[in-house]
Amino acid sequence: MEMSKFCSQNSYIYLPTKQKPRVALAIDNKNIAKNAFKLYNPFSTKAKILKNVYAFLFCSSNFRLGTRTEKVEEKSKFIEYLEKELKEEIIASLYFATIEDKIVIQLQSKDAKIIGYLKYPLNEIGLIHVKNEIRAFEILSEKKIVEPYLLSKEYEGKPFLILKELDGDIGMVSNDNVKKIIESFYRDKRYTLLLHPKVIELKELLKSNGLENYISQVEDICSKSTLEFRLVYEHGDFTPWNIVKVKENYIPFDFEYFVEDGLEYFDLIKYYYNTGRLLHAKEGKALIEYVVDNIDSDEALLLIRLFLMKEIILNIDSSQNERQLLKSL
Repeated sequence: MEMSKFCSQNSYIYLPTKQKPRVALAIDNKNIAKNAFKLYNPFSTKAKILKNVYAFLFCSSNFRLGTRTEKVEEKSKFIEYLEKELKEEIIASLYFATIEDKIVIQLQSKDAKIIGYLKYPLNEIGLIHVKNEIRAFEILSEKKIVEPYLLSKEYEGKPFLILKELDGDIGMVSNDNVKKIIESFYRDKRYTLLLHPKVIELKELLKSNGLENYISQVEDICSKSTLEFRLVYEHGDFTPWNIVKVKENYIPFDFEYFVEDGLEYFDLIKYYYNTGRLLHAKEGKALIEYVVDNIDSDEALLLIRLFLMKEIILNIDSSQNERQLLKSL
């Protein structure tokens, strides 16, 4: 990625390395640096230590560190465009998405006040995600579930949106608070699995993605289920790193995988599936047991089977783990 396309005229530090940066943070003075480091929220212990060391150094003095820093002499055309739109001089810090589909830009004013966070697509996948998130905020803000976005426009034919700052902490969330967040997405209608819009859509997606061999499993699950499940607004990527604690409130963000007609329990399963797999290194039977233990449903295993099929569709080329788990159930 050519970072100069998105930089402002500032000094930057690249973390974790300049060769493979996850972030490029503006560090012209300690107040700008203090805000910029909010953009980097790693979960691994090693990355947290790295962030904390550099944040301390840059936010407490005018410290500079050789090859990790770089002075950008000319602001990008995109930043110049945003300054005209927002009528304010901008200092930009950059976050590069793991799957390289988009860039997230923290926008600061010259006096080190955070204006907001901008998302801009870098490829076709990013375009789908950004469009979907814009739609999610339009739906959820109308329902008073989330705050509306600050701005949504197009630059060079691609949509972007600017979101308000959520000034808080990202970390593990208690089970009770996880359930409270999910309850805010509940809708009034309930369906059997056979008639649930999400399950009907799942069957269509399996067929269109060449995964027809799983459709008989969906039908088997529906025949065994006797319960009704809520229609919900589904976050789609409900994980600890997509939740921020602002004072005493827990607020989800990153709605790129939002589903308007979602299935109850899918977000809850996603939360504990990723927590168990990525944070607790659980695999196979131990991972499934961990998820079952944390969701309150008599049909947990049926729902997990449907969830794994959803994940296989989303990650067709890298879903070996989900395919193996599904075979074991």
